[in-house]
Amino acid sequence: MSQSRRLLVFLAVAAAYICLIDRVAISVAIIPMVETFGWRPSEQGAIMSAFFVGYVLLQLPAGWLSDRYGGKWVLGFGVVLWSLFTALTPPAAAASLTVLIICRFLMGMAESVTWPAVYSLFAQWLPVSERGLALGLLNSSVSGGTIIALAATPFLIELGGWPAVFYVYGGLGLLWALVWLPSIPNKPNTGAVSGGEVDTAPASLEDLKPFTPRNVLRSRPVWVLAYAHFATNWVVFLSLAWLPTYFSRAFGLDIRAVGLLAVLPYLVSVLATPFFGRLADQALRKGMDRTRLRRRMQVLALGGVGAITLVVGYAETIEVAIALFCVANFCVAASVGGFAANHMDIAPNHSGTLYGATNAMASFASAGSVFVAGLMLEWTGSWVAVFQSAAIIALSGAVVYGWGASAQREF
Repeated sequence: MSQSRRLLVFLAVAAAYICLIDRVAISVAIIPMVETFGWRPSEQGAIMSAFFVGYVLLQLPAGWLSDRYGGKWVLGFGVVLWSLFTALTPPAAAASLTVLIICRFLMGMAESVTWPAVYSLFAQWLPVSERGLALGLLNSSVSGGTIIALAATPFLIELGGWPAVFYVYGGLGLLWALVWLPSIPNKPNTGAVSGGEVDTAPASLEDLKPFTPRNVLRSRPVWVLAYAHFATNWVVFLSLAWLPTYFSRAFGLDIRAVGLLAVLPYLVSVLATPFFGRLADQALRKGMDRTRLRRRMQVLALGGVGAITLVVGYAETIEVAIALFCVANFCVAASVGGFAANHMDIAPNHSGTLYGATNAMASFASAGSVFVAGLMLEWTGSWVAVFQSAAIIALSGAVVYGWGASAQREF
């Protein structure tokens, strides 16, 4: 990998880490915030799900703009905006619950540009032989950013109170922008790949369809990909939002113990996601059929996490619960070789736009899982019900993707 491509990947992954840190911090900070403001579980669910509702809105425009004009400015503008809204969270919470929900909604809207812009950048800058590892590092930010947020947030709360969390994390994005904007060209200069890889081409170029809304909506592989994305987001972001609260309420841990112990499952993901990305690259270089690889990895991801979440609510000790979540996170990391890479197979020249479309749909899962979990806890008081409902969605995603996924280039 050339020096310019290494710098691009490093800074893009850094932006994704900051994105997740800012997103996840409230799952720990909300514990002392509830003590201050007295929010009910349903109100906590509304606060955390507001982010994901906003997260839906700019997915498609961000992907289209990045594919058409380059992702540098789309990503840079998004990071600056969401960092500002992160820093505005304490005064928003002090104003009212409604103002806080609006602030989280706007922060989600700003963060929504991240993955579509980065997918487009990777498709434009990286040859196919370097994409698996790059996507693995990118997707490791979901867990890596979570680890940093879960580990650092309790200490920031102890040092400066919960408002300090949002001021410090908001400042990280602004510092990143000072490096990104002068360092990365809007388009690759040399040595980059346009996206039309030979090994993803159909039998003949005449078989390619125009990338239009009608053709996308009529494509079975796109719908299968979108549902796998939806199901994966449902279980992943349920865990991101509620795992600290689960450890705190179910096992009576204090906030520092919650932050430290909740790190362990995500440490597994940080290591496993690049591992599966490199494994996918190696399998393809050895000649494995791409569709078979995508199906196997995604079935492992959703089937494994679905099986674990069926039983995790019955864990009687914190050690058993953590071990189960570690196994679940190892399994779900395999999705980097499944649906996560499938966008570039189906539409290599429009991967930012296609990712924006499926991620918009998946964002409803992110918001829905977080909000539904709050309602279920308020109505039933049962963590078993929360996790088993997520397991049903994950297992259905494994079945759908294993049946209908395709890595054949369509657009």
